[in-house]
Amino acid sequence: MASPLNTARIFKGAMTIEDVYVVIRQATETYPELDIDRYTERAIRALEGKSLQADQVYELLTMHALDMLKAEEPNWTFVATATYLNRLYLEAGENRGYAAEERYGSLYTLIEKLTEIGIFTKHLLDAYSKEDINELSATIDPSRDHLFTYIGLRTLADRYLARDHVKKLYELPQERFMVIAMTLMQNEPKERRLELVKEAYWALSNLYMTVATPTLSNAGKSYGQLSSCFIDTVDDSLRGIYDSNTDVATLSKGGGGIGVYMGKIRSRGSDIKGFKGVSSGVIPWMKQLNNTAVSVDQLGMRQGSIAVYLDIWHKDILEFLDAKLNNGDERLRTHDLFTGVNLPDRFMRAVEAREDWHLFDPHEIRTIMGFSLEDYFDETEQGGSFTERYEACVNEPRLSKKTVPAIDLVKRYMRSQLETGTPYMFFRDAVNRANPNKHAGMIYS
Repeated sequence: MASPLNTARIFKGAMTIEDVYVVIRQATETYPELDIDRYTERAIRALEGKSLQADQVYELLTMHALDMLKAEEPNWTFVATATYLNRLYLEAGENRGYAAEERYGSLYTLIEKLTEIGIFTKHLLDAYSKEDINELSATIDPSRDHLFTYIGLRTLADRYLARDHVKKLYELPQERFMVIAMTLMQNEPKERRLELVKEAYWALSNLYMTVATPTLSNAGKSYGQLSSCFIDTVDDSLRGIYDSNTDVATLSKGGGGIGVYMGKIRSRGSDIKGFKGVSSGVIPWMKQLNNTAVSVDQLGMRQGSIAVYLDIWHKDILEFLDAKLNNGDERLRTHDLFTGVNLPDRFMRAVEAREDWHLFDPHEIRTIMGFSLEDYFDETEQGGSFTERYEACVNEPRLSKKTVPAIDLVKRYMRSQLETGTPYMFFRDAVNRANPNKHAGMIYS
């Protein structure tokens, strides 16, 4: 049985007040528990004396429904969804040349058009015949659009539905789910492919499952890639730092989020080629990544998402913990990065015992001690390789170190968490003990 919302009339162009009443009745008829009279009165009063163009009416009705939204009446979000959907149907129908009352046009024509103008990759038309796509198109269910809350639908429309090069909307929500399913199943055996596409579409369209953000955004398209998360370890060299920034920009352009471990970079005041006190430390390179996050904005969909990790024993950790605060020296602030701190078990034991904690320069450790402290972890909860080498560094008089109460560092990162929501905490010993692929090396962050 067709949903009333799925058969509601969609108006185009100029509307009368009577038409507005029709739209309101259609959007609210499945929610009789709401104060519909008050909503109607407010909306009609706001429209008096104005030009009643359909897209403007739908926008105003959506905003008024959101104004009515409160904890006691959560279904106003679905009223807003219903009116906003009419606007999407209207816009897509006009851009694609079919009647908005149909809700959805031909899926094959959509894919063909977006492939022709370079938005979609040709792989979809190579993998699926016209008959295949028409069969899949017949399974699209517009009533599932009404499962979205308003904010979910608005986010999908603004960020993920396919548009042309001048931002005109072509794709609708159920078509996005179908294209995702087609993309993910395109290499499956032909005898089962359509069955698997329909199954994946069913799960996606009923909101029983979701996919990674880049998949949601880029599936079927001629740009970007489908994976969410990437990690990188930055080498302690000028070439390594700039190569890493290029890699981060490339991944961010394709929609990936990146975790960057910077614990190998020498601290502020370290030597370079034997010249003492000349290194600028980690923070300036974080500023560079911050600019990359802002400027490489994934074709206007969202800013890049970059998290930077540093060890709690690194000499730059105090400045690192303050990097996202809203006060202080802006030259040392990276508001658009996420930060994370690597916490070894040895540090947590020092906190529990209210002991001092020692901060080191990783470059100096490599030079004097002949090993990299960040390359080790404690094999047991009582201790291990990291604790042994950390104690060796503490007892080495040739190493310069900064000493602070361990509990003060905890207070420092808790203050930052309270103000900014970061840094994240990464318990690296526990992670590496549980790592099933120890042969592949350390998990740094």
